[in-house]
Amino acid sequence: MKKFNVMLLSGALIVSTAVTILALGGCGKKPDTTQKQDSIRQKNQADIKKNESGYETINLDSFLTVGYMYWTPPAILDTNWAAVITGEVMSVEKKKSKITDSTKTEVFGMVKIDKVLLSVPAGNKSMDKEKYIRTDALKGFKQGDKVLIYFVKHENKYAIKRNNVQKISGGDDELVGMTERFIKNGQNRESILKDPAEYKLWGKYDKGTVSRLMQESEEKEKVK
Repeated sequence: MKKFNVMLLSGALIVSTAVTILALGGCGKKPDTTQKQDSIRQKNQADIKKNESGYETINLDSFLTVGYMYWTPPAILDTNWAAVITGEVMSVEKKKSKITDSTKTEVFGMVKIDKVLLSVPAGNKSMDKEKYIRTDALKGFKQGDKVLIYFVKHENKYAIKRNNVQKISGGDDELVGMTERFIKNGQNRESILKDPAEYKLWGKYDKGTVSRLMQESEEKEKVK
């Protein structure tokens, strides 16, 4: 009988010890899930800052979508500009058209604005308040290209005509200087005709328009 009591006592002691250990474990430090979640959150925040190519990922609300007037003549000087920027192509994506010809490949891209040379409001938008633009006028361009873009107004919005995205070497490119001078002259086309050097320079980028302007000017002189 004594032996049986000892066994019961020993069993009770083991159970009591186990309960005590569990209780102490429960009162100990819990796994730090908050710290782990904070670490994951910080990593995600770091990841979204750059994409696979090392460029900043762009917030969907931080860019302006600009349409491409593909049906227009490839001229720069024939229409007054509403805005002009220099920038860098951040991304280019190609996809099949879902609206028109399914065999046609559309090229969309994002451009980061480096400098606004001209900004005339179009509707409720103003280019000098934008940081990025998204457009389908980037066929032939690639990520990292430096560009000079001329915008016109179409249906009270900014739009890009054919040949109005020009690849440049940087902010000191010849075309940038020509553009700045033309803007300074109030986009007065006669200022180009009066300066043989400017006329020759613009002829490299928009020969059709400057030739037509010269012809019109000569015809006016004949009438006089």
